[in-house]
Amino acid sequence: MARRDVTLLGLLAVLSLVVAVPALSGEVGAVVAAVVDGGALALAVAGVRRHRPVLPQAWVAVLVLLTVGFATAVATLLTGPDARWSVGAVQVVALSLVPFVVRTLRHTGVPLRRTWPDVALTAFAGALVVAQVLGMLRETGLADDPAVLIGTAADIVLAIVLLRILGTRTGMAPGTALVLLAAGVLLAISALATARADVVSDGRHLLHGVQSLAMVLLAAAALHPSMRHFGTPVAGGTLRGDGQRLLSALPVFCTVPLLWLLGTVHVLPDVAVEVVAPSGYVLACAGVGWAALSVRRAERSAERDPLTDLVNRRGLPGAAEDLRRRLHGQDLHLCLVDLDDFKQINDTRGHAVGDALLVEVSERLRSAVGQHGVVSRTGGDEFIVVLWTRDDEDEGPADLLLKALDAPFEFNRLPYRVSASIGIAPLRVGIAFEEALVDADVAMYAAKQAGKGRALVYRPQLREKVLGGLALQQELRSLLLQGGRAEDVGELVVVHQPVVDLGDDAPRIVGVEALVRWDHPRRGLLAPDQFLQHAETAGLGARLDEHVATRALRDLARWDAAGVDGLHLAVNLGIGSLHRQGMGRWISDLAARNGIHPSRVHLEITEHEELPDDPCIAASLREVVAAGFHLDLDDFGIGYTSLSYVRRFPVSTVKLDRSLTTLATGGDTSLLEGIAALCRALDMEILAEGVERADQVAPLRALGVRRAQGHLFGSAMAATDVPGYVRRLGRPADDELLAG
Repeated sequence: MARRDVTLLGLLAVLSLVVAVPALSGEVGAVVAAVVDGGALALAVAGVRRHRPVLPQAWVAVLVLLTVGFATAVATLLTGPDARWSVGAVQVVALSLVPFVVRTLRHTGVPLRRTWPDVALTAFAGALVVAQVLGMLRETGLADDPAVLIGTAADIVLAIVLLRILGTRTGMAPGTALVLLAAGVLLAISALATARADVVSDGRHLLHGVQSLAMVLLAAAALHPSMRHFGTPVAGGTLRGDGQRLLSALPVFCTVPLLWLLGTVHVLPDVAVEVVAPSGYVLACAGVGWAALSVRRAERSAERDPLTDLVNRRGLPGAAEDLRRRLHGQDLHLCLVDLDDFKQINDTRGHAVGDALLVEVSERLRSAVGQHGVVSRTGGDEFIVVLWTRDDEDEGPADLLLKALDAPFEFNRLPYRVSASIGIAPLRVGIAFEEALVDADVAMYAAKQAGKGRALVYRPQLREKVLGGLALQQELRSLLLQGGRAEDVGELVVVHQPVVDLGDDAPRIVGVEALVRWDHPRRGLLAPDQFLQHAETAGLGARLDEHVATRALRDLARWDAAGVDGLHLAVNLGIGSLHRQGMGRWISDLAARNGIHPSRVHLEITEHEELPDDPCIAASLREVVAAGFHLDLDDFGIGYTSLSYVRRFPVSTVKLDRSLTTLATGGDTSLLEGIAALCRALDMEILAEGVERADQVAPLRALGVRRAQGHLFGSAMAATDVPGYVRRLGRPADDELLAG
């Protein structure tokens, strides 16, 4: 809200207080009231035009209300005071706001069992206040008029409802709160005018002043940006806690003894004290009942997951025993379901999508097991399913659960594929629940180590394998993050395999591919396939890639300084790096620090594991290519997403897997010819991996393969050996050998 708007609203609020001054109840007060109501109407129209509300009908009602208020103020100025007509007209229009208030609160996501105590308490309070006021009306003789009785009762009930809404909700949009507050003020004026005829005649200045203040509140609501959503569920806020809602009922119940007190001192008509006593009893009973409901809800929530409403780890053993009793003691399966790479969804799509995905997964699992199972969420992306299946059924527990997650999930019209690693352990009679859970945990970790997206049944042999993998993960964590000592965890060694340009003449070295080995103090030299998966599982994949790239680019800079310049460098990026925020920034900064132009760096992605169809990954890869880096697709031909990757990512080179390279001398080269034609059509180069024999060179040249690597041209070597190797490769004897 602009400062000018605040100033104008403040001025109108001060003027509305001036209207309430008894000395200005005549023509001056009427003029000021007309100015306030007219100014409020003008500001509200400006606010509606500025913010363009989602539900225009709601603001049409507000503007009509302001117009009626202004019209009554002008009519009072021109024809003389008639406060009763003024209040009645405003009251009728104010009631038109009620449907929009109800619409605002309709879809709050709160179950009925949480709101019925509020409804009951409000009804009791309203009944007591109505009874007290009607008793006062009988004292004044107004009770004989049915219109007065009905109008007064409606005013009081609506005022109480509005006050309870304001008192029991949090996070309500300011614009909505201001409209409700103004409506409550107008209803209170109407009730007071009905109950006290002398106020209409002697205190009309007070009524006009408070009515003008309500108009200023409506103008403030229209000027606030949150007014855009008034009348929609977005503006309704959420329920407060049980204790706060109970405390908010106190003012309503206190109204009853307050009215009685004002009657005893003759400010208001007197009424029997018997009406006062029930308010205390109802409030006391409500407090006890509310406390009981809160305790029951707390007991239930202690065994329930708040997001999915599934039983949690605490409530699962009891639920599993109930299931066993229902199935008359049948043996059960305990399945530990852990979603694969769920953290990346939270990191790239936000926790709102992640939470929605967890709810959908819980619904699918619950639907899959039906009455023969119990589904529990035990934290994060981990679910535990206890179920029974018939031995003669085609689908076992693994098939049942994996099938439930097969179909893609869709949020905001974007598909998300979710896989899970599942560990299954028998839960027979006599086996402790915790013991079965440990076995299922071991099987789940083994499923992750085996490549994710699968289910394994526990076997004793898996324990040693899993514990060994966990030990490797801990050692990698110490090595990459904690600077562990080499004698304890070994060291990561970066080696380089030559890449040659086949050309028309003798092959010549044009670059290297950086590869990593782990020199382990007890297991010896470990190849990448022995620890890379453990690094990704432990969330260390991006850190490992950065470690390798840092050393490799530093080596490239040293070779340049030694006179062996112009080589390009290929480094591998795993799935952890591709999901990393700011991937393009860190690789660009790393190249700049070492004085390496991006065009000399090839970033390789692999087909060994499927990359999700994530727009963020594609955007990151386009960013690095735009910065000058090359993108290569490694192990082309062994995955099932090759063509998908070529379509989704800005690939400039495909690296034929060694299984395809061997076809060059096998007689049938039709597959290689098709790949070569595809690459030419897409303007992509081909690099052949695993070239080991000299007779493979000529067929590869004929297919248009420009670059190659393999044992024929040199195995992976230490960084210090690369300069000497480059110089030796240029000798004629080597050229003749490579030419075949």
